[in-house]
Amino acid sequence: MKLVNDIMTGKDNATFDAARVVGVIGAAAYIVFWCAQVVITRRFDHADADAYGRGLAIVLLAMAGACTIKRSTEPEPMREREEVLR
Repeated sequence: MKLVNDIMTGKDNATFDAARVVGVIGAAAYIVFWCAQVVITRRFDHADADAYGRGLAIVLLAMAGACTIKRSTEPEPMREREEVLR
C-alpha cells in the first residue's frame, strides 16, 4: 500500500497529485481494456503487441508531461514532519 501511496503523492508524500492519480487510473484502465479485448477476440499477434506498447507509451508520456508541468506548484516537504520521522 505504501508503494501506491508513494506513486500517487507529490514531493511531501501527504498530498495526492491529480496528474499522477489520473495517470495511474488511465494506465490501469488501458491495461484492463486491452486484456478484455484479448479475452473477447481470443488472439494476440505481434502487431497487437506493438500497438499495445505504443498506446501505453502515449498514456505514460501524457502522465509524465502532466507531472512535469505541475512540478513547480507542488508543496515542498515540511521540515517539522521530517524531523519527527527521524
